[in-house]
Amino acid sequence: MKKLLFLSLLFFSQIVFSQQSKDYFVLLTSDPLVNPSAAIMSINTASEALAQGHSVVFFAAGDGVKILMKDVISNLHTVTFHGGNTNNISKRAEKLLIDFSTNGGVIHVSEGSFITYGVNQNNSKDVLININNINWSYPKQLIQVSSEADLVFSY
Repeated sequence: MKKLLFLSLLFFSQIVFSQQSKDYFVLLTSDPLVNPSAAIMSINTASEALAQGHSVVFFAAGDGVKILMKDVISNLHTVTFHGGNTNNISKRAEKLLIDFSTNGGVIHVSEGSFITYGVNQNNSKDVLININNINWSYPKQLIQVSSEADLVFSY
């Protein structure tokens, strides 16, 4: 009887633990215009984790920073059949990122990566989509934030 009670308690605690909020880290380094599926999946993963009540950091680095650029995200549909070959996938990706930042998701971008595309903190309002709050970061922050996560996804 004690063994059955212990096993029941163990099983119940596993169920409760698995439903607790976790810290997610989603990294996008792929060029959205070369690998649009990676960009779309990274956005959907981060948005879904946030919707399920988890803490989520979305970090764009390397070529992945381009997903935040107005000219890139608005043309995402031109390089993929996702979304029925209409601009729906572009609109959805932008809306998800904006909603993500508005609803408590944290967005980091590689400042060094953006510099290679001529984007900096001074001109970002003209070039980037309307994200609520962007953390301009470097590898130091990438390591720090990712090491604090329970789960890491990289696209």
